Amino acid sequence: MKILYIIVAILILLLMITIHEFGHYIAGKLLGFKIDEFAIGFGPKLFSKTKKNGEVFSIRALPLGGFCAFAGETDEEAILAPEKIKSEPKAEDAEAKAESKPAENQATPPQDPRGKNFNDQPPWKRIIVLMAGGVFNLLSAVIFAFIFIVAAGASTPNVATVYQSIDNAAVCALESGDKILEVDGKEIDFNYTLSDALEGKKEGDVLDILVLRDGQEMTVSTSIREYDTTVTNEDGTPITAIGMGVGLLYERATVGEAFKYCVPYTAELSWMILGAFGDLITGKVPISEVSGPIGTVNQMANYGMQSWAYFLLLMPLIAANLGLFNLFPIPALDGAKVVFTVIEWIRGKPIDQRIEGIIHFVGLVVLLALVVILDMYNLIFV
Repeated sequence: MKILYIIVAILILLLMITIHEFGHYIAGKLLGFKIDEFAIGFGPKLFSKTKKNGEVFSIRALPLGGFCAFAGETDEEAILAPEKIKSEPKAEDAEAKAESKPAENQATPPQDPRGKNFNDQPPWKRIIVLMAGGVFNLLSAVIFAFIFIVAAGASTPNVATVYQSIDNAAVCALESGDKILEVDGKEIDFNYTLSDALEGKKEGDVLDILVLRDGQEMTVSTSIREYDTTVTNEDGTPITAIGMGVGLLYERATVGEAFKYCVPYTAELSWMILGAFGDLITGKVPISEVSGPIGTVNQMANYGMQSWAYFLLLMPLIAANLGLFNLFPIPALDGAKVVFTVIEWIRGKPIDQRIEGIIHFVGLVVLLALVVILDMYNLIFV
């Protein structure tokens, strides 16, 4: 049964990557870049179609990646589309062939209708194209957040059950059916949840809660306390917890609420992701807790088996993660290429393309190797 959830997880991850590469493709087309191939997946081609203008659309064997190959970006093509590199004549061979012809027989080659090579374009255009992939991911994260909020998101919590206090000394003033509107004067909504309101609270703290009860708003006071839950240990004894002592139900958000909250929700996710990357860099989070594509698919499948709603929850998270990560200044990623392009723009001439190509090529190899190692570690030891 898990195989079904794995397939869904792979398709979701592939969708995120396709959106990213489509961002590069659209920006490149609009700005006049020469595009050789738009590929979904890595490795050998399973399907390939050449458009009239010479652009190739392909589906490849390994469904955990993809690329938009601009003419002139050979550092990545050497790994992602090696058959293309092999089929092209080397620059020195082309020059020698041109020199061997009589000058009078030489003619100016016609302009390629697909546009200019990547490195022949102005720096500002290249920067836009490089950043377009991450921007498309972040925009898609907003759309996925909207879908999640409408389909499975939580708005105002409603009290379903009131649990008994351990010592029966404190009585919860909340009643089954109460709709919680505010806690200590702060409105409960999708951005400020009940969990946010309870963060940092300890046993004995008293909360003033505005509720809607039988059509009327009223403020009740209740304390954080130790209570019995409906969950039991293996021997049948109840498990206790500290909190408000209520079981909650959540309403689905309206379309209007989804429009209102999808952008702030995506921004909050992005900030959380940046914080996680910061913890990873500072060593607060060990790198062993990071997953590659295979580990990500496995985790998504595990969550999906618990509830299909988790897929909707993970989609904006993965989209924002992919968009932000690719904008980091790490060799082989879009962010590092933006840095090199900005340096070229400032100094008025490009950095030696061989040196830059080697840096990105090595960075790509290191990233791919790290992904493989992390996935193997998570599959074997986690």
